[in-house]
Amino acid sequence: MLNLVTDFGEMDLAFTPAGSTGDFDGWRRGATPEEIEDGLIVLVASLDDIIDSKRAANRPKDQMALPYLESLRDEIRRQEG
Repeated sequence: MLNLVTDFGEMDLAFTPAGSTGDFDGWRRGATPEEIEDGLIVLVASLDDIIDSKRAANRPKDQMALPYLESLRDEIRRQEG
């Protein structure tokens, strides 16, 4: 894990996310391409995959983030119908 602090906030880069076998194929299928800068597109893990990883990591900071992330996921699902 590489923890970065950017002008836009904190960002964690996971080389082998918690709860995974190191095989990114499943994560890649659920990821969405996002343009973070003009012409720079990165794959962003799905919210479900992030939640699963935070549950598996079970660190205090992950435990604190889970209620917010789960609430966000639930709200997105409600809006999608």
